[in-house]
Amino acid sequence: MSSRFDTVVIGGGIVGTAAAYYLAKAGKRVALVEKGRINGEQSSRNWGAVRTQGRDPSEIPMMLDCLKIWRSIETELGENIDWRQQGQMRVIYDDAMRERSESFMPIAREFDLTTRLLSSSEVADLLPHYNAQDCRGALFTATDGNAEPEKVAPAFARAAKRLGATVMEFTAALSIDVWNGVVAGVASEQGRLGCETVVLASGAWTSRLLKPLGIEHPSLWVRGSVGRTGVLPIDMRKLVVWGKCAYRQRPDGRVNIAVAEDGFHDLMLDSFVHGFKFLPLASRNWRNLRFSLGKPMMRDLMGEFADFTTHRTLDPQPDWKGLKRAAGRFAEEYPSAGLVHYERAWAGYIDYMPDELPVIDAVGRPSGLFVAAGLSGHGFGLGPIVGKTIADLIAKGRSDYDLAPFSSQRFNRS
Repeated sequence: MSSRFDTVVIGGGIVGTAAAYYLAKAGKRVALVEKGRINGEQSSRNWGAVRTQGRDPSEIPMMLDCLKIWRSIETELGENIDWRQQGQMRVIYDDAMRERSESFMPIAREFDLTTRLLSSSEVADLLPHYNAQDCRGALFTATDGNAEPEKVAPAFARAAKRLGATVMEFTAALSIDVWNGVVAGVASEQGRLGCETVVLASGAWTSRLLKPLGIEHPSLWVRGSVGRTGVLPIDMRKLVVWGKCAYRQRPDGRVNIAVAEDGFHDLMLDSFVHGFKFLPLASRNWRNLRFSLGKPMMRDLMGEFADFTTHRTLDPQPDWKGLKRAAGRFAEEYPSAGLVHYERAWAGYIDYMPDELPVIDAVGRPSGLFVAAGLSGHGFGLGPIVGKTIADLIAKGRSDYDLAPFSSQRFNRS
């Protein structure tokens, strides 16, 4: 195996695998290193939503182009990823949710989105078996969609390999080598990998890889939980829906139900280092933010999370109480589904930023370092275009988008 590459991509989630694919497609010699298995962490553990609805305006131009990628992705990658373009819906039950929904409509009109406000009867028409008794309407975007998170990043990785990329699983990147202010390589478990550029797409681990370089990435790990039911006797048209909980029906009839609105943060050392930067976000969402002090803090104090070989795959415990509440709320919306039992459940750590926007940046110093992380719980749908954007920055030296809102330096500005 060659130990010299044009680019080393660190992180085997959807962003890292997409970046490796588009770089290889551009003719670059690429190595993708992942400390565990490809798609082992949050990229396989999210809801599967691919949405323009509810996004920050700075993300929407990228997301609109990303929808074009999603529509042709199965043909391009040559694999089935359960892509469905049947919409995203946010059900309205109270005045606060109506106000939030209406506030998005000027943004939707600005970008000519298909988003519209529905009446309760229109919601019932779109969602067979749904009990619309308490419904006051919904925010609906017909052109949004969903795909299976367990399938997408592995499909990108396999496509990258077919184009000549080297994919190295169970290979931790230990550090980024810098010489005279320029990236020179990556120290990995399989030895040093020389390169001219590095893409850091390592999700929750990003801040720990950047810290030795003196670069701050003020993110916190927010735990999200999802459960999967058995096959239910209902038809939801394969939408992604936010109602009293969040859910998505799979092609096999099973339903993924998420603990929505409740951010669960396991307190660690970074909670106290970066926590003050999250105060505005926490003050806006204090009803939906919960804290836990337990094993993650002890492991952090013992230095386990500083050693990238200790936890090959972050596999936190799901929030079973939250999942039980979510199942009850789902049953209120779909009484004909009967008792809702989970066949399995899981949790993942989201790399969450204070302003809920990602970092997509060519870091000025060291030269040759590119960061694509901090996607704050809405990165699955945006992941392919983030990977492509980073590849364009490297292969073409430019991007088609205004990346100023995603600068890595935005939290250090006075």
